[in-house]
Amino acid sequence: MARFGPPETGTLVIAGLLLLALAFAGKWIYDYSGGGGAPWSVLPWFGIAAAVIIVVGLVSFLVRGTADDR
Repeated sequence: MARFGPPETGTLVIAGLLLLALAFAGKWIYDYSGGGGAPWSVLPWFGIAAAVIIVVGLVSFLVRGTADDR
C-alpha cells in the first residue's frame, strides 16, 4: 500500500497561513485607520512570511516522506 506522507503537515501549513492572513488583515485595518504608515508597506513582509511557511511545510513533508520509506 502506497503512503503519500503525513497529513498533519498540510494541516499545519494551512493553519499557519490562516493565522498569518488574520494578522495581515488586523495590521492592514490598523494602518488604514490611521495607526501607522501606508497599508501597502506591510505586504512584502507578510509575503515573505507566507513563503517561509510554505517552504518549511514542503521541506517537512519531503523529509518525513523519505523517512517513512526506510
